[in-house]
Amino acid sequence: MKNMLILLVIVLLVGVWFGINIARDKPLLSNPLEEKSLRDKATGTAQELYQESKDAIKKSLD
Repeated sequence: MKNMLILLVIVLLVGVWFGINIARDKPLLSNPLEEKSLRDKATGTAQELYQESKDAIKKSLD
């Protein structure tokens, strides 16, 4: 019974680890607690801005 409980805790922790990485679009075995670098944040913001601008231009031309 004790072994089953330990196994359950380990499986739960690994599942949370993988789940966080999947939600953040990161490799499965990377550190889920690692903060994004400033470069990655800037790249993401620039991509979002580009997509929103593209959508706004399409909408205004239609």
